[in-house]
Amino acid sequence: MAARKGAKRAAPAPRLGRGEFVAWPGGPTAVYDLLERLAAVAGDSPDAGTPGISLDRTRLVVRWFGALPDAVQAVLRDAGGVEVTVQQTEYRPGDLATEADRLVAEHPAVVAAASPRPEGDGIEVLVPPAVAGTAGGAAQALAGVVSAHPLFAEVGEAPPG
Repeated sequence: MAARKGAKRAAPAPRLGRGEFVAWPGGPTAVYDLLERLAAVAGDSPDAGTPGISLDRTRLVVRWFGALPDAVQAVLRDAGGVEVTVQQTEYRPGDLATEADRLVAEHPAVVAAASPRPEGDGIEVLVPPAVAGTAGGAAQALAGVVSAHPLFAEVGEAPPG
C-alpha cells in the first residue's frame, strides 16, 4: 500500500540514559518537576530504579533498593500534589544495569540487547529471532548464559543506534 500524500512518520523514540525521562507536552507538569528534584538528590545512585508515571501524570512510582536516603525522603514529602508510591526493588538497579551490559558484551551471538526491568526484579533479554528459532525459543537460547539475576527472555532485535 502506498503512503498517503503528506503522511509523516513518527520520529523514533529517544534513547534515554539511566535516570533520564521524556516530558510529554500538555497536562500536569508537577510530576516532571518532582522527577527533576529527585534526580538532583539521587544523582547516579545505584539504588535508584526506573520511575513509573501514570498516564494522567498525577501519580509517580519511585523504585528504590534498600532504605530511602533522607534527601530523597525530603523531596517526596514535598511532592507538589503528585501521589507518590515507593516500591522496593528486589535487586539493586545499578547491579542489574551492570549485569545487562555484561550479558551483551560476553554473549553477542545470543543476546541482542539487555536492560534492567523497571520493577527491579531481573533483566529483560532480547534474543535474535534466528537464534531463538534454532534453540526452540528465547528461554532455551539462554540456557548457556549464566547470571546471578533472573533473566526474562523475549525474541527481538536490538533497536538501531
